[in-house]
Amino acid sequence: MKYGLVICPSCGKARGVEAAKKTSTCPCGRHGRLFKSQMKFRTDSPLELAEMVAQANSQLAGGKKFRRPRSSKGAKDPFARVAKRAKGLHDPAEAAEAVVIALTEELGDFSVEDLRQVLLLLGKGSPDDMISRLVDNNLVFEVSEGRYRSI
Repeated sequence: MKYGLVICPSCGKARGVEAAKKTSTCPCGRHGRLFKSQMKFRTDSPLELAEMVAQANSQLAGGKKFRRPRSSKGAKDPFARVAKRAKGLHDPAEAAEAVVIALTEELGDFSVEDLRQVLLLLGKGSPDDMISRLVDNNLVFEVSEGRYRSI
């Protein structure tokens, strides 16, 4: 069974619908016809749909437009994805912060060796120096011995 995420034009909340249905009623009372072009996200998994609805509603509540996450089809290596996100930044402090935030998003927590792999792809300096500066500036913290996470 296929599912889709739509945003109600009346109340502005995201909700999940069965993609095969032609009509749907929102909890706000709005009844309307469903078009495939209205679906912001499609999936076969109801759990994935629930996560997307929650993410969409939190983005919409913050006053932002819903943006579905980019697919990771381009780079399968998480270190390559992290390096790609930080590549265009010229300020070293900004680049370091972007790297550790992206590593935390990709891996949860990361080691100095993980940071070393990203820095090799970027052609940057020592991961030990970077970690010590980031800890001193309260941008990362050590969750366990040798494992770090951005704040």
